[in-house]
Amino acid sequence: MDIVKQITIMLWILGVVIITPPVLRYFDVDVKTAYRKILFLSPDEGKTQRDSLLADKSESDSDIFDNLFSDDTPQTIEQLQDADKALSNLVTNLSEESQRQAITSAGAQIQEVPSVFRHEIGAEKKVRWLPPPPGFMTADTFNYLIYRERQIVGNKIKTVLDNIHGNLMLDLTPFTLVAKPNKILVMLFDNKDSYMSFTKRPAWSGAASDLRADTMYILEGKNFYPLSVHELTHLYFDGYFLPSISPLWLSEGMAMYMQIYVTKRKPSWLESGLNRILEGKYIDLETMTQMSDLSKLPMQDAELWYTQAYTLIDYLLNKHSRDEFYRFCNELKAGTPLHQALYRAYGMPFTKVSVLQNVWLYDLMQKARKAQKTAQSNTRASQVLSSTQTVTVPVQSRASQPQRQVNSPRPQKTKIKKLKLVETNSYKGYFQ
Repeated sequence: MDIVKQITIMLWILGVVIITPPVLRYFDVDVKTAYRKILFLSPDEGKTQRDSLLADKSESDSDIFDNLFSDDTPQTIEQLQDADKALSNLVTNLSEESQRQAITSAGAQIQEVPSVFRHEIGAEKKVRWLPPPPGFMTADTFNYLIYRERQIVGNKIKTVLDNIHGNLMLDLTPFTLVAKPNKILVMLFDNKDSYMSFTKRPAWSGAASDLRADTMYILEGKNFYPLSVHELTHLYFDGYFLPSISPLWLSEGMAMYMQIYVTKRKPSWLESGLNRILEGKYIDLETMTQMSDLSKLPMQDAELWYTQAYTLIDYLLNKHSRDEFYRFCNELKAGTPLHQALYRAYGMPFTKVSVLQNVWLYDLMQKARKAQKTAQSNTRASQVLSSTQTVTVPVQSRASQPQRQVNSPRPQKTKIKKLKLVETNSYKGYFQ
């Protein structure tokens, strides 16, 4: 065999070795176990995937499952039926458990007001993505894996998501540089029934995100763009705090702030929530910042809570420097209590949460008064303009104009004779 054939064979073998592991992972086959079987090694060496799957199974099911995958073939029909039944039960339980973990851990968002379900992450552990459910079309971009129900994933959706990604990467630069998902799974649902059936969310929910699985679920519609900004902010901003979980008020307040900042549109309920705060019907910040579950709050109280979270983030970001806000988040990530994190990041007078409450309320009052004065001045200006009457000179029609008398002399034109040039003595520069 000549040298060219030997090199060709070696290249083919090398290509097979390189391609085989990703192919096996794609079909959820453990690479080590496959290689052990190919090389005729004992499958019991080391901890295999089979051991982890059987960790929560009973002793009897484990024995049947071991017998099923052992080299010994079952001798009787009863043994085959028992093994087949055990395998079916195991696959069903595993499928239900993986879906339950990937779905119930998602935090949801109403079409106008974000929901408050949250998963307490143990967070360094990530959940593998589920394969696309029946009826979902798929597409792959550099930043996203997209599942879309019943429709092809067009370039418009890809462009919108990529634009959101680029904007958030710039706006959240200090946080996305530390930790950002390599890729995000986006599941798009075309109707509320399928969305609720898959995510197990209430009827008023329109979107959800799962930080542990780097996944977001979106109900398509007119709120697709703001909801996508909101949920992607959760995935980008909250990832900075891993392996701990960010405070709920900080996470939702930041998501609301970025949603309004990027889309340039405020939700309809925000104004009513702000009016309630100005009337003194706000939630005490000491209580609000300790809340981690809002699922039992009535809708009006949830709207008020989210309004407070948004206005707090707006105050901390725009009344102080971004460096101070970053230091504040870094202190919270390290587990520093809220009042100490405030003082270390912002200094005096922020020694207590009650101080933050006072200055935050004062800032809201000042903004409300300024907006009221602006509205009043605009109203007065419009009233003055509307009350001002334009003086017009009536123009008589040709028929109403008095007729000129026939015998009246017409004005004569003045004739001016043309001047003639007259010769004069010119100055020669000397006297004659």
